[in-house]
Amino acid sequence: MKICLISPRVAIQKNDFLGSGIPYWPIELAILASTIRKNDDVQVIDMFGSRPKEIERHQEFYLQGISITEMLHQVSEPPEVFMIFAISYMSHNEILRCISAIRVKYKYSKIGVMENSQAVTAYAIDNHRFEFFSAGADFLLCGEFNSEWGSVREQIKTLEFVSPFILTQKSEGSPTRIVKTGFKYPFPAWDLFPVKNYWKLPYAHGPKTKKFYPILTSRGCPFPCDFCVVPTLNNRRWRGRPASEVVDEMVYLQDTFHVREFQIEDLNPTVNPNRWNEIAEEIISRELDVNYAFVSGTKAETMHVKDMEKYRESGLSYFSISPESGSEKLMSKIGKKFDYDHGLKLISAAHEMGIYTQACLLVGHPDETIEDFMMTRDYLKKLLANGLDEVAVFVVAPFSGSKLYSEMRILENKTNHIKSFSPKNRVNYKEISHRRHLLILDFFKYKLRHPNTFLPQIFRSFIGKPRTKMENLPLRMIYIYFLVFRSYMKGKKHGE
Repeated sequence: MKICLISPRVAIQKNDFLGSGIPYWPIELAILASTIRKNDDVQVIDMFGSRPKEIERHQEFYLQGISITEMLHQVSEPPEVFMIFAISYMSHNEILRCISAIRVKYKYSKIGVMENSQAVTAYAIDNHRFEFFSAGADFLLCGEFNSEWGSVREQIKTLEFVSPFILTQKSEGSPTRIVKTGFKYPFPAWDLFPVKNYWKLPYAHGPKTKKFYPILTSRGCPFPCDFCVVPTLNNRRWRGRPASEVVDEMVYLQDTFHVREFQIEDLNPTVNPNRWNEIAEEIISRELDVNYAFVSGTKAETMHVKDMEKYRESGLSYFSISPESGSEKLMSKIGKKFDYDHGLKLISAAHEMGIYTQACLLVGHPDETIEDFMMTRDYLKKLLANGLDEVAVFVVAPFSGSKLYSEMRILENKTNHIKSFSPKNRVNYKEISHRRHLLILDFFKYKLRHPNTFLPQIFRSFIGKPRTKMENLPLRMIYIYFLVFRSYMKGKKHGE
C-alpha cells in the first residue's frame, strides 16, 4: 500500500512571537513513518520543513512553508491513503484546506487525519470531526496507534469495520484513545524529512544549536491541569522508555547523523526520577559526549536537588519548569500542586552548576484574581533572585480537548484568529495581555539591574548561540520579518 504522510505549514499570528510560530518537529509523524515502511511504501511531505523560507499571508496570520499547490505537486504518485498530521491547533484551518485540495485532485484516495497526542499545542481532533469530514476527510485516527498499526492498516482499506479509535462519518460517541505500556516504538525515520532545513533556521523550540535532534523518552503526563489537552489525549497515564533504549537512540543519532545536541520533547520526562537517574548514569558510563535540554518542561518536584550534579555531568544544559501561578489557591483550582520552596532551591542549584533554566507562567485563567496575579509577580521576582534565566508567559486559551474548553468558561469573539497562547479573540484579551506584559517587564527590569547576566544573553542572542529559548527571539523576529518583507515585494512585483 502507498501512503503519503503530510505535515502542515506553521501558522504565525501577525505581530505575535510569544504564542505562535514555534517550529515543533513532527516527531510522532516520523515515528509512524518508521512503522509504516516496514511493510508499505511511504512518502513524507513536510510542508514547513521543505521550504521554511516561504511565507504566505492569510487573513490575520502568516503560513510558513510550501503552498498547498506545491504540496500537491510533490506527491510522487497517487497513493491509496493520505494522512495529515494535526501537529498543532494553530494549523487547524490549514489542515482543512489541505484536505479539501487533496479531495479535489485525488478523488479515489482515502484521506485521514492523525492526532498529535504528545504536545501541549495539539488538540482533540474528534471535537472537530464534522469540520474534517465536511472538508473531505474519510477517517480520523485518535491517540497512539503504532502498537496496533497492523489492524489499523487493514481497517483503513475498507473502513467498513473500524476500531473505537478510528472515527468515520458513521462513528458515534467519543473515541477510545490507546495508551499502551511496554510497547517499543521504532526510532523516527528522520532520513525521510528535510532536517537540514530545520538546522538552517536561526531558532527552534529549545535553545537553538547548529545541529540537533528531538527525542521522546516518555509519553503522557499524570497531572490533570484544566487548561491542558494532555489529560484527554493520554488519559493521565505516563509511560517512560527504558534508560538503555533512550541512550541507544542517542547513540544511533550521533553515529548516523553526527549530532551531539538533543532536545527532549517529553511532556514530563522526569515523572519517575529513578528512570532519569538511570539515563544519566547510562550516558556517563558509556562516556557519551552529548548535551541535552528539557525543552517542553518537567514537573519541578520530580527533579531532586541531590541529583542535579549527575544530570549536569551527563549533559543536561537547560530545563524548563512550570510554576504556572504564584497562587496556591489558583493552582488548586487548576488541578496542579507546586512546591514553591523546592522550585526556588532547584533554580538556585541549577544556576550554581551552569544549567540554564526557564519558568513558564500563565495569565488569564477564568478563576485568576488580581491577588493571584500579584502573587505570581512576587514569585517570579523570587525565582529571578535565585538565578532564573528566562520566563515564558502564556495567556490561557481554550484548546480543544482541555477541561476549560469543554466547560466553555472562556468567552471568545467569532473572528479569524488562530488558536494560540496569544488568543486575541478572547473578549478580555487586552486586559489579560496587559498582565502578560507586566510579568515580562518585571523580568527585564530585574535583568537590567543585573547586567552581568543580561549582557551575555543579549550577546548570545545576536551571534546565534542561544542558551535559552528567549535568546532565540531576536534572530527569529528578524528572520520572519525579512521573509514577510520579501513576500510582500514579490507580491508587489507581480501586481498582487
